[in-house]
Amino acid sequence: MALTVLRRYPFVTRMAAELFNSGALSNVEDIEIEPEFGHTTRIRYTGGRVRMTRGNDVGLNSGAACEVVRDKAFTRYFLQLQGVTCARGQSFLLNWWADLLRPRAGVLGPELLRTVDQMLPYIREQLRMPVYVKPVDGSKGQNIWCCRTEQEVVAALDGYERERVKVALVEQDVALPDYRLVVLDGELISAYERRPLQVEGDGVGTIAELVGRLQLAFRADQRDTVLTPGDRRIAARLAANGLTWDSVPAAGVRVRLHDISNLSAGGTAVEYTDTVCERWRLLAIDICAQFGLRFGGVDLACSDLTAPDGDYAVLEVNASPGLDHYGSVGATQAQIVRRLYARVLNTIP
Repeated sequence: MALTVLRRYPFVTRMAAELFNSGALSNVEDIEIEPEFGHTTRIRYTGGRVRMTRGNDVGLNSGAACEVVRDKAFTRYFLQLQGVTCARGQSFLLNWWADLLRPRAGVLGPELLRTVDQMLPYIREQLRMPVYVKPVDGSKGQNIWCCRTEQEVVAALDGYERERVKVALVEQDVALPDYRLVVLDGELISAYERRPLQVEGDGVGTIAELVGRLQLAFRADQRDTVLTPGDRRIAARLAANGLTWDSVPAAGVRVRLHDISNLSAGGTAVEYTDTVCERWRLLAIDICAQFGLRFGGVDLACSDLTAPDGDYAVLEVNASPGLDHYGSVGATQAQIVRRLYARVLNTIP
């Protein structure tokens, strides 16, 4: 019987239903979808095996592996232990969280808790502006701040304190192109450059109006990115370039709106799957293997993904790389994503 899904359901749920309805999942007997939100599914395979999915998590990786790479500080530790280059940085406890932990610090001693009060001295001594400040457990580029002054660092940390973020990570800006490499069962199946959100001026429309048009285009492509004139990070990026929401870019002038490159934040993808150099392919495969990930995404800052030489730094590892935005870039990407999920969901656990 064909599955019925709603457009508001998460991408993985919709993709699973589409593949099942088309007969592309030969090993799947049935898929049961929690109907209210569509956030979770239970996949029943021939022979009686069962797999659960949740959001972007397709159920291939262990829970522990997912939790480890979800924490950017733990990820940094194990990457560096593996000899992988990471952006220079350090994690710090927010004060409200450190206050809760101090009575339980035990034999280590409460003085060993590294708090955000030490972040600015660390930046002055070890890093240089600009830096990126981010929650260690964030995703989709949310709540990441590019800070060009100490005042901006303080403002970001004050916001985290109010929002009850537990741990913040500060990292040196890596001024290299940003790529994502996606690995499935020891094979690189996708590689693309992620370029930050930008608009192109026409000499007439304000930046706010150009962003509004881009939002309409996103909706037409079924991208769930929400762009608003109230986005403080976009305002900060514009201000750093002497612009405001009311500025009118000249025709053909491209204006970068975000300091992050995440596709979920409106970034665009440029395909590199067929041209990625062997060095970076093997690096991504090895990183996923070292974290025990059958399915994973490696975010890599690299001078040239097609060449074996050059500077690089691994930025993050993702155990549930969402490919919905990537799949909306074009027909080639949509086909890659469809083949990927057919392979993933047809694999008997």
